[in-house]
Amino acid sequence: MSAIPSRPLDFGEVLDLGFGLFRRDYRLYMPLALVGLVPTMVATVLPTASAIDPEAIAADPGALLPFFGLVAVGMVFSLLTWAALATAMDDRMGDRPASIGTSYARALTALPRLVAAGVLAVMLLAAAIFALTFPMMALVAFAARAASLAGALITSLVVFAMAAAAVGWWATHIFMLVPATVVEGRGPFGSLRRSFGLVRGNRLRALFVVVVTWFVTVLPGLAAYSLAGSAGALFASNPAETIGLVRYWAIQIVALGFQSVTTPLWMACAMVLFADLKARSEGTDIEAAARALAG
Repeated sequence: MSAIPSRPLDFGEVLDLGFGLFRRDYRLYMPLALVGLVPTMVATVLPTASAIDPEAIAADPGALLPFFGLVAVGMVFSLLTWAALATAMDDRMGDRPASIGTSYARALTALPRLVAAGVLAVMLLAAAIFALTFPMMALVAFAARAASLAGALITSLVVFAMAAAAVGWWATHIFMLVPATVVEGRGPFGSLRRSFGLVRGNRLRALFVVVVTWFVTVLPGLAAYSLAGSAGALFASNPAETIGLVRYWAIQIVALGFQSVTTPLWMACAMVLFADLKARSEGTDIEAAARALAG
């Protein structure tokens, strides 16, 4: 993996090399992912599995703070897991030794910068959605006055497409955020600029990788609920109450097993694309070809 091709990788090659990177060292990446995914799962599932009394919340909105706190903890552990995977994969792509301990040690040093970059990225998404708020509201108002079902349906599809475009644009442009922060040691603003700069001119290729890896990451939940025969509970307001607390936790544990595979796969594809885009932006592909010709 240390050799960089002398031409840009196409979409299929990025996925193929990403899967190959995972297969080569899956014995490292899977337990490494679980170290961070277990507390992530607990922190994010506890609020969902707890009964929330709307009347009690209305009387004391502050009662929701512990739930938001747990969600925030889960997000931080997710970022830490991604950072540790990126660190380990960067070492293995450079044919350097890597371990769970050293990967998380390096990830912890980058975590404050990564959290700050994540907050900036979320603010960027909020700004993009805000920019679409007024046209969306106008379309919704038009749909409310539409006399025909076809008009309302078309308007709803347009609103959905606008929202999907905003999220897709955001996800594509920040896809290189973790490698830029962890591997290159950049700060929050620098990593955002780096991610946007690398993706610029390669948006379509990056978008394809984002879409495929997104499907890969959501498959664990879908598979776990489907295996348990509770796929309909995915759309329930309180899945734990719908299917029972014990069964709900069992489904989350099964999904965790799937995530120990899909999360490293997602990061492996991101790291391969990062290495390829970095080579094109810095000319290291030409240097690699020159070294190969020199023997």
